[in-house]
Amino acid sequence: MERAIASGSSGVEAGQGQAAPKTPEKRGESADWQDAWPVRGILQGEAAPSAGVDALRAEGFSTLFDVEPIPEDEDAYQDHLNNTAAVRIFNDLRIAYVAMRFAPDWPRFMRRSNLTLVVRELHVSYDSEGWMHERYVGATRVEHVRGKALVLDQRLVEATTGRSLCRAWVVQLVISAEGRVMDCPEMYLEMVGKVQGAPVPHLDAARTEWGPPA
Repeated sequence: MERAIASGSSGVEAGQGQAAPKTPEKRGESADWQDAWPVRGILQGEAAPSAGVDALRAEGFSTLFDVEPIPEDEDAYQDHLNNTAAVRIFNDLRIAYVAMRFAPDWPRFMRRSNLTLVVRELHVSYDSEGWMHERYVGATRVEHVRGKALVLDQRLVEATTGRSLCRAWVVQLVISAEGRVMDCPEMYLEMVGKVQGAPVPHLDAARTEWGPPA
């Protein structure tokens, strides 16, 4: 309304009786990282010193988070974590990895380019039982690029002892606006290389044996 008054126009063409059509906004042009921390149970900031942190650092992980179970993680009949808790935690750890290391530049680039990052495969290997009263440390890294696929490695360990709770390996794909799989933008791989301290390895596309990345 202020714009119409300032320009001396009501926004309606004379004699037409209809408002002038608005030019549609280009998708993502005004997009921003509006929620700085869109996860639950993943504590924002660097993980506090612990045996769990030491164990994951020793395996080469550079981005670690303290993790606390949320009520939905509890098994309905026992105090341990339910079967889907690890999947939820790993999903939120991937979001936290982006939020802490690559936002707002990477999310904004994806929206404005009309691209989508999807999980093609998610595998979880359970090593021990987790309990609601325990606190954990979680980690995520990009292991390599195989063909057009990103392969991620994720870990969840008990904080005070470093005991492994579970591990996930994830295949991610970048999808174009036309619904086609495309190469991962070099922008992202460069950002990951800086965070992880080394370039992301590129491997030829191939069907590998089932299991965590070597």
